Amino acid sequence: MLKTLGVDTSELLPEISVDSETLDSYLGRYALSPNFVLTVTREGKQLMVQATGQSNFPVFPRAKHRFYYKVVQAELLFSVTDDGKVESVTLLQNGQEMPGKKLED
Repeated sequence: MLKTLGVDTSELLPEISVDSETLDSYLGRYALSPNFVLTVTREGKQLMVQATGQSNFPVFPRAKHRFYYKVVQAELLFSVTDDGKVESVTLLQNGQEMPGKKLED
C-alpha cells in the first residue's frame, strides 16, 4: 500500500550489522520439506538465499538471527544453540511458519 503512494518502504525495517563469523555460521542448506530447500550463501558481506526452483535473493538483518527479504514479505529466523551452532531456519511468510533443519554436507 505504501509503495503505491510513493513511500520508500526500504527504510521501514531497521537493518543492523552482523559480523562475518555469524554470517558464515548460517551458510548451508536447509530442508523445509523434501522438495523445498533453502541454500544460504554469501556474496561479500551480503547473505543470499536461493529456494528450490527460484532465483537467488539477498536478505537483510533486522536482528542477529532474523533476516528479511525486500523482494517479498518474508523473513528468516535462524535457530542457534547455546554454543553457537545453527540447527535450523524458519521461513515466516503469509502468517505461516515453515521450519527447516540444516542439512549436513
